[in-house]
Amino acid sequence: MKLVQNIKEYVSEYNESDLKRVLVLYGKKLGAQIVLYALIMFTLIKDSEIPMKVRLMFMAALGYLILPADLVADILPFIGFTDDIAFLTYVFSSASEYITPEVKEKAKGMMGSCIDIEDAEVIEDE
Repeated sequence: MKLVQNIKEYVSEYNESDLKRVLVLYGKKLGAQIVLYALIMFTLIKDSEIPMKVRLMFMAALGYLILPADLVADILPFIGFTDDIAFLTYVFSSASEYITPEVKEKAKGMMGSCIDIEDAEVIEDE
């Protein structure tokens, strides 16, 4: 049951303002693709058509990204965000059926406020 407790903790860490702060501060370190994944999840959390279980997993992944003290400290050069990226990528890929082209476009439109727009433009449609 430790995993369930951790998921609840990560969900409780999620909030819009902290997510935006983390993406602005660390967007370049995370990379354009991971920022896009986070923004897609952020967009889908607000969609009542998405099952609550899926939205909670998105909140957990984004809460883990926000959490300052996670498995690998985010301040460590090169490896600090590897656990965050792995969790985000796993959750993102397991919920890909909910990610429409419209959601991707909306998330791409938000990227300029997180990282340099030139970084955002290198993202190809999958």
